[in-house]
Amino acid sequence: MNNTTREVTHGGLSGIPVSLFLLLLLGAALLLSASSPDAEARAAESRAVRAPDSILGKPLYGEARVKRYARSIGATRYILRTIPIYYRLAPRRGIAPDVLVAQAILETGAGHYGGDSRPWNMAGIKKGGRVGDAPQDFERPRTPREGVRMHVNHMAAYTGRRPIGRPHDRFYDARSAQKARGYWVWRISQLGGGVWATDPAYGRKIRRILDEMGQ
Repeated sequence: MNNTTREVTHGGLSGIPVSLFLLLLLGAALLLSASSPDAEARAAESRAVRAPDSILGKPLYGEARVKRYARSIGATRYILRTIPIYYRLAPRRGIAPDVLVAQAILETGAGHYGGDSRPWNMAGIKKGGRVGDAPQDFERPRTPREGVRMHVNHMAAYTGRRPIGRPHDRFYDARSAQKARGYWVWRISQLGGGVWATDPAYGRKIRRILDEMGQ
């Protein structure tokens, strides 16, 4: 009995008890699993704060700061009511919410909607298959959340991300067009010149709004 007790108590590696030795082996296995390339990539993405020209990653500016900026430029309720929704939905697809808010400010004239697009269309998104610029060519989301979800999904079409729920018809047009180009859009500077918008300065205008948010 005493010999058996000594074997169990002092067995293992360098006098480590067997039970503790097994726990160490289990911990090492878990550590190896957690440090796999996929796990490391996911962890890095979750920690990453986006670069100034990046569409993906965590925001540079928090929700409260973005709200203050929106109020300072006289943004309407169509922007102010959607900011918290952007900060809830966009991170679900790894898209920076401050980038989408800046784009919405540009697209909607800070929520004043001077063009053909109408609330709650936050980014001038047209209906599937439409090529005109008449009011009936544009999507008309019924609620702020639907408008933000549509915007997030439309950016997901360009960045190669999955949509949230069932996407709008234009999602498939945008995804198909971007696949034909042969690359995903991960930088703000890629959005102009006929990708999202025809204006070659489109990306610079979004960047300027984002820079103003940080001042």
